[in-house]
Amino acid sequence: MPDFTTFSVLFFTRKLNRNTKDLSINARITVNGKCSEMSLKRKISVNEWDISKGRFKGTTPRIKKLLRQ
Repeated sequence: MPDFTTFSVLFFTRKLNRNTKDLSINARITVNGKCSEMSLKRKISVNEWDISKGRFKGTTPRIKKLLRQ
């Protein structure tokens, strides 16, 4: 049996129930097939998130600030 570890991190968004214009940013960490999800307690506008690519659109000052926090 091979002796190696698999590891991946996936960032994704979920709609907030109270406001359809904002998305919450979440992360899913997988180690050896076991997943754990957590909220990053950050919000982003629907217009600033590229759903098909799963990442931020552009590099606006607001997005740069969000990434530095």
